[in-house]
Amino acid sequence: MVRVYELDVVTPESLARFVHRWYGLPDRPPVDLPLAGVPEPLAGWYRIAARYTLPLSRDHVMHPWDELRQRRGLVRFWEGATDWYSYASDGGAEPEVYENDESPTGLSLSRFLVYVAVYEATYAPLHGLVRMEPGAEELRAVKIRLRELDDALWAWPDPGTRYFGDDDLLGHLGPDRIVLAARHRDALGRFDGLGIPWDWDTRAG
Repeated sequence: MVRVYELDVVTPESLARFVHRWYGLPDRPPVDLPLAGVPEPLAGWYRIAARYTLPLSRDHVMHPWDELRQRRGLVRFWEGATDWYSYASDGGAEPEVYENDESPTGLSLSRFLVYVAVYEATYAPLHGLVRMEPGAEELRAVKIRLRELDDALWAWPDPGTRYFGDDDLLGHLGPDRIVLAARHRDALGRFDGLGIPWDWDTRAG
C-alpha cells in the first residue's frame, strides 16, 4: 500500500497536498479573496476551497470568511449539529483551536484544518461504507487491509478510535465504528467478501 506522506507527517503543506490528491486537480481558477485579518492557515483553506466546485466541508459547516466574528476572545469557524470549533483571536498566526468554546484541543489551527479535511472526506464521502458497533473479527478484518496513519494527530480526540489510510482509502476505526471512504468506487472492493453487513454502502440502491 502507498504511504500517504502528507498525513503521516502533518506539516503546513499537508492540507493542499491532501486535497489535491483526494479530490484531483482544481476545477476553478484561483480567486483573489479579501482575507485580511484571517489567520494564514484558515486563509489557505478558503483559497483552496474556492478552487473546487465540490464543497470541502459537507458534514460540518465551514463558516464563510466574511461571517467570522470574534466573541469573548474566540472566533468560531467550523460547526456541526452538536459541536463547534473556534480559534483564539489573540493567538497570532498559528492560534490554538477550542472545542465548544471551552475545551482547548491542544491543536494548532494549521494541524486542525488537516484534520477537518480528512474528517470531511471520511464522513461525507462520495464512495463509502459504514458499520456501527462492529464485532471484534469484523474490525480486525478491516484493519489488516489498511494502514494506520503515523502522525499523532490521528489519535485525536479519542486514542481508541484511529484514522487509517492509503492512496485510495481513508478509515476511521474503533470499537464502536468502521467508517470507510474511497477516492473511487472500485477501491471499496477491498472489503468485499468479508461477510460484514454494512449499515451504509454507497454502492447499494
